[in-house]
Amino acid sequence: MMNVQRVVLIIIVFMFLGASGCKSSKKFIASKHKAGFHDAFITCHQYGFKPAEILTEEEHKTVENLLKNEKGIGTGYGFWISATNLDSKQTYYWLNSGRKLFYTNFSSGQPDNYKNNENCLHIFQISLGHFAWNDMPCNSHQRFLCQYNEEPCSTYEENKVSLL
Repeated sequence: MMNVQRVVLIIIVFMFLGASGCKSSKKFIASKHKAGFHDAFITCHQYGFKPAEILTEEEHKTVENLLKNEKGIGTGYGFWISATNLDSKQTYYWLNSGRKLFYTNFSSGQPDNYKNNENCLHIFQISLGHFAWNDMPCNSHQRFLCQYNEEPCSTYEENKVSLL
């Protein structure tokens, strides 16, 4: 009986949210400081976020729009995204969710695992306002991206975290 009540409550909540047009949406945050891949991963979690996973072209464009406004990033400067191939050396996956990459936006000729030492992915500016992905050594220090889901029907402005 308890399970039936739980299912009914879940249905009512979804009906309410659907009727009001409220949707949860993924938001991205760019760090202000640099860290190695694994420290970046941990830092996102320490601040209550998840390391960024770019799953669609739409999300890539969202990240591009965010990074276009970042000051002090020239061509070639990158931000860690949470994809790696450390387990298999062949297949990239999102470290946080464990999902294989089904959407990618690699720069031409990438990933190339230069000197057999590039196992972590970053997004970098290839030309003014345009970004692509590349593999880098995981111990390279880069700025990084975190993500969070905006609460449905939230009235607060987008969270700008300066501590990252």
